[in-house]
Amino acid sequence: MTGEALREYVKERALAKLAEVQEGATAQALEAWLADPDSAPALSGRAVERLFDLASVALAADELERSKQIVELVRAKAANRNSAFAGNTLLSEIARRGATTTEGEADESAAAAQAAIAEVFRQLPKSRFGSATVIFQVYQTQEQLTAQLGQIHQQLVSLETASGALYFEQILPTIVEHRADFLAAIETVRASNARGRAQRAYRFPTVDLTRARDAQEIVVGVWDVGTNPALFEGHLFTNEAEQPNGQDDDGNGLVDDIHGIVQDRGVIGHSAVLYEPDAAILEEYKPFLRGIMDLRAGVADSEAAQRVLTLMRSATDPAQLENLERNLDAVGEWAHGTHVAGIMLAGVPQARLAIFRSAWAGEARLYHHRGPTDAELAEERANVDAVAAFINANHVRVVNASLGFSLEYVADALRHERDTYQTDEQVMARARVVQAHRAASWNRVFAACPETLFVVAAGNSNQDVVEYGVTPAASNANNLLVVGAVDRFGGWATFTNSNPERVRIFDFGVEVPSLIPDGSTVPLSGTSMASPNVANLATKMVSVNPELTPAQVIEMIFESGDPIAEPFNGRIANETAAIRLARRAR
Repeated sequence: MTGEALREYVKERALAKLAEVQEGATAQALEAWLADPDSAPALSGRAVERLFDLASVALAADELERSKQIVELVRAKAANRNSAFAGNTLLSEIARRGATTTEGEADESAAAAQAAIAEVFRQLPKSRFGSATVIFQVYQTQEQLTAQLGQIHQQLVSLETASGALYFEQILPTIVEHRADFLAAIETVRASNARGRAQRAYRFPTVDLTRARDAQEIVVGVWDVGTNPALFEGHLFTNEAEQPNGQDDDGNGLVDDIHGIVQDRGVIGHSAVLYEPDAAILEEYKPFLRGIMDLRAGVADSEAAQRVLTLMRSATDPAQLENLERNLDAVGEWAHGTHVAGIMLAGVPQARLAIFRSAWAGEARLYHHRGPTDAELAEERANVDAVAAFINANHVRVVNASLGFSLEYVADALRHERDTYQTDEQVMARARVVQAHRAASWNRVFAACPETLFVVAAGNSNQDVVEYGVTPAASNANNLLVVGAVDRFGGWATFTNSNPERVRIFDFGVEVPSLIPDGSTVPLSGTSMASPNVANLATKMVSVNPELTPAQVIEMIFESGDPIAEPFNGRIANETAAIRLARRAR
């Protein structure tokens, strides 16, 4: 499908889906909400997605006023208040197309277009400006859009894939064509912001236990896709009952589980706790790690980000784009767990680190463009049970798990299996089976290890973790603490997942410096970085008061946290105040 047929497909299915996911969202009600946004209820995340589909359809059909009304409805009534700042790409293109003279007539001059676009970006808080403008840096040529379209067309037809195709076929081409106008407007607003009063950075207090006489040794774990033990030799936990001899010395069914547990395809034994991609891939793509994270954090004008953008422009067909994505994923997996461990161990020399490397936790490499089979889900379950047994046998008190999957994430992978699934209904049915299995696996761990606090990243998809069934963030256990990310100004990061009941605690998660496996320090972004900041705090609390239960640690962190300013909810972990509470409770 292309052109008008594609627009009609997306419109019809988006309206039908909207009625499913938002109570009372009939076609008649939608018209009333557009006329009077105050009359609309709070809009769910899935309703917001479908409304943006409809806004894209309207813009593609040159119905500028209707597209603008839909975006403004979302901004006013989305339950997820990150969406109060969403839709800038659509609004700026609407403004460009609708630029008029002072007499109200169409003005196609570059100056008028740039002025109209700039007005859209002036409405944003300064902290949101960078992330809102990244897309105009990322897509610079029609060849890039064609490559993305080629990838989408390889997937099973669904509302999600069709809306993606619509965006790359009918929205972004005119934006790329007039990119100079967007960049000029962005530069105008950036210069204006620079002349204004600087935003006050949020102060994230930290405590160093290096000289603390009351701090005791504590075993902690990083559950990730691989961690370099050589960088943490002074912190490494060692299973004294096991020797590096290829045998199961302690009789627990695991070979060489000296510093932790390893699960990966083709890996025998438990000594390879760091995932290492092919050396040539690492050498070529490691320099782009910082730039990828800069773009995620909304920093498009850094030197590192510009190098990545140049690299991305080189992928001009689907095969090149897929190869690039796989290689960047491999480098990200190589770096991730080590970066997390560096954050978790900072300022707490009393911590002893156990490493749990699970390849399925990253999934992009292990299950590339497909979902796990039943046999692979069984392997995941066996790995989960082995880690739980290791945690209990070695009294691991705090575990950070910066990982997770939403139902939509799994479905997106399954849509590439066009020989297996004929309809999207079949895809979603299988996705629910996978998610249910994984949720049950995590719940087994939480129940099996009641004395261990699990600190989990909320996720980076700007979703409600319960509504989207994010695993394990949507789980409910008294030894589970789910962490969202705030930026350097103390506001929600643009990407953070949330939920007022499950994600009550947030921490610094944008451009957080820490180690990567080669020993260098690189700032990375994500709830993956916010979570170990809180796990670091929990480690310090238990170190100074080993009698604390997981539930007590969670409550103290929340009680002592600083409320996040409206329109957001939740609290930012306050390390100084929380450790003070832990000491008082002795």
